[in-house]
Amino acid sequence: MIRSRDAGIGIALVLLLATAGCIGFLTGSEPLGFAANETEVDDATLDETDYRLADSGSPNSTHNVTVAGQTRQVVVSSELRRYNRTVTLAEGIEGDFARVTVFTSPAATVGGTSVNPIGSLSDERLVRRFVGTSSGLSNVEFRSNRSVEFLGESRTVSEYAATRSMGGVQTNATVHLATVEHDGDFVTVVAVHPEAVDERSRVDALLAGLRHPPA
Repeated sequence: MIRSRDAGIGIALVLLLATAGCIGFLTGSEPLGFAANETEVDDATLDETDYRLADSGSPNSTHNVTVAGQTRQVVVSSELRRYNRTVTLAEGIEGDFARVTVFTSPAATVGGTSVNPIGSLSDERLVRRFVGTSSGLSNVEFRSNRSVEFLGESRTVSEYAATRSMGGVQTNATVHLATVEHDGDFVTVVAVHPEAVDERSRVDALLAGLRHPPA
């Protein structure tokens, strides 16, 4: 197995894989692995915004790629970070209703074929992928775009209106989405919070505080 962001099937690659001990990939008996670097919000920004790390992990997914008529398996290792903030909706109603997910996955290719579907998904499909019906969200509708400076340049952040079910009660929610390619990885950020809570400035601060990879 070899971890690389761009692998082309040819004589040079065959020699490289062979010397790296990846004959298994060439023969189809072993998958080729790609791993993303972590993306995290720095501690100073978390203190400033009152968000905290709630969950982290390194989920794997397996994909089949076909190159030169041969189908081989590729394992993609991603990095996931979830941050929460406790907010008050009304008297006696308080909880971690403001949530931000940072998902980093390798922008890898094999023989010119992408092994990561993130780069080809529309914003609407990304919203449904990361905070779909399983998160109690429905009726997701585009609202507007804005520009935010993060990961070294000005980037587009899309905002959506949605309906969210919490404890059997339907409430209006706001979704913020940004997905960019940075240093060989796709970095996708999805923030969800009740519409009644103004989180835009905090979400923009969290984006500005992203570090990929962490210092």
